[in-house]
Amino acid sequence: MGLDLYIILRKMKMRSKILLILIIIFHIFILYKLIFFPYPEFFVYPYLTNHGLLPYQQILDQHFPGLMFLPINFDNLGMNNEHIARIWLVMVVVLTQVLIYWSAKNILKSSYIALLVNLLYLIWQPFFEGWVLWIDTFLPLFLIPAFYLTYKFIVEGKKSIKLSFFIGLLLGISVVFKQVVLPLTGLSFIYLLWQKKSIKFALPFLLGFLPPVLMMLFFLYQIGVIKDFWYWTVVFNLTTFAEYGRKLPFLSGLVRVGFVLFFGLSVFFCRDRKLYLTLALFTLGSLMAIYARFDFVHFQPALPFILISTVVGMNSIKDKIYFKGLVLIYLAVIFWWMFIFYKGHLVNKVMFFDTQTKEIAAKVSRYTKPGDKIFIFGTVPHIYQMTNTMPAGDVFVFQFPWFLRVTEDRLLEGLKEDKPRIVVSDRTVEIEGSKIVDFAKKLDTYIQQNYRQIDQVGDTKILRRL
Repeated sequence: MGLDLYIILRKMKMRSKILLILIIIFHIFILYKLIFFPYPEFFVYPYLTNHGLLPYQQILDQHFPGLMFLPINFDNLGMNNEHIARIWLVMVVVLTQVLIYWSAKNILKSSYIALLVNLLYLIWQPFFEGWVLWIDTFLPLFLIPAFYLTYKFIVEGKKSIKLSFFIGLLLGISVVFKQVVLPLTGLSFIYLLWQKKSIKFALPFLLGFLPPVLMMLFFLYQIGVIKDFWYWTVVFNLTTFAEYGRKLPFLSGLVRVGFVLFFGLSVFFCRDRKLYLTLALFTLGSLMAIYARFDFVHFQPALPFILISTVVGMNSIKDKIYFKGLVLIYLAVIFWWMFIFYKGHLVNKVMFFDTQTKEIAAKVSRYTKPGDKIFIFGTVPHIYQMTNTMPAGDVFVFQFPWFLRVTEDRLLEGLKEDKPRIVVSDRTVEIEGSKIVDFAKKLDTYIQQNYRQIDQVGDTKILRRL
């Protein structure tokens, strides 16, 4: 009898692993069929860093360095084109699926309930801009293990000090990628102290959290950009960007996020108070990523926790009379929204690496040689990386209205100083309703006065200095 039970359990474990593999394979298939949007920052920032420009002092940006500005970055790790970038996206999603299964299975003690979370992630991850590769895409790799260890920390007493260290370490690494994890870190720290009611667990947490952050700060200090780092990641974010760069929620977006979040709230019906509090903590903390700019990709860090909450909560009310009605509503909305979504997103297109962009890069390469300084006005900024050229004045910034409010004069100074032979210009560009010829009038005027057109691809003109 004991042997028969062992065989049955082994078969169940093997079956669940096969189902997980099938879910992952289908997820990969979907990601290769959808439109793909790798952020240009992942190409141009590491490229410029590896060619000698200093982050925050010459490469002007508001994000923490992650794998964009550190000595080990996307460029020297091989992510140099859209094909490799898609592989990175797929790898991250596969690892996220595995981490979801691992954490849910160990917490919920059921392979099949865990697989239900994986299935929901397969459904919702592409829908909420899972086809976009951005910093938020990477955060679940650190936040899911941190969530699991936090729960283990609360329910297990023997290994609490070791668990506290690793929770801090995972959150510290996350902060190096994106500063929006700082509120979650603070909440987690307070939560752990509250649960254990002892200050002795604070030191291991800090010993884990501080090294990644201090190493980042030490590196920035060593290269002499710590003041610039403070300005762009703190002062600029809290002033100019907060006033001009925020993207407010739109109604249809709020409805979609609200619908998924609503079902996640069912976790409060769970009898395991420690579990629902930990899930609530990581859901709330991860949602900080969507605060400044309401884009679905910023919802990705919170999505795994919302889906685990949904499965835990719905499982807790499965005996209620309204359970079947809620499930029918959930499935009906999924069917309708997925039909609309896939109708518009099953396109063989890679943003910023379309045929026109590649043609522009090819033409620029004809007029330049590697290492030449050029100036890009309006059009896609990773033309520098695609053509192996450098920005005039050794200064680069994305030409968004909120950035140019404080950097236009500096860009103009570099343009006048280096007098690059080639300028690549698209004067038709609009950023959130603002025309570049209006919010970058000084640059546009100087270019129009000192350069003439020698070639053109679509609306993008290649200009040569008079």
